[in-house]
Amino acid sequence: MTKTPLILALGAAALLSANLVQADATAKTPKVKFGLEACLPTVLAKHPGEALQAVLKAEGKEAVWEIEVEAAGGKLYDIECSGKTGKIIEVEERVGSADAAGFKEKAKVSEATARATVLAKFPGDVERVEFEIESDGKVSYEYDIKTKAGDMRVEVDATSGEIVEASKEVLEVGRLK
Repeated sequence: MTKTPLILALGAAALLSANLVQADATAKTPKVKFGLEACLPTVLAKHPGEALQAVLKAEGKEAVWEIEVEAAGGKLYDIECSGKTGKIIEVEERVGSADAAGFKEKAKVSEATARATVLAKFPGDVERVEFEIESDGKVSYEYDIKTKAGDMRVEVDATSGEIVEASKEVLEVGRLK
């Protein structure tokens, strides 16, 4: 795969991100002080690999960049960088399924049950589900949901079944693996 198209797309998004975020006043998106052009090098310096996708999301009153990185050996990471401070605030390892080692042993709630919980609170279409191991070892399901109000990213604790995070997606650049 050629990295140039994604790098160009990420660069264009970085230049446009502050304007796009501020232009969408009805979405009440938090102001971005540190754009993708600041967060991407920070993420790749600590977690070398290829950036596959960047998503700007509104987590409460803070703008957060979630950058998907494919590291050596094919491991996938979702790394969050604060749009307020420019610092890495969370690192999650993605695994292929709920049966993956490290996930299966800790999950007490099925993906189907977690999905039902998410859709009860955020009705819409599930575009994808990810299986993640948090930096503290906890496991979670992360759903991309297309709702009438816009795209949402919702995380469910795979042990308790509780929704632990729900964010509005503001901008998405690149592709997911």
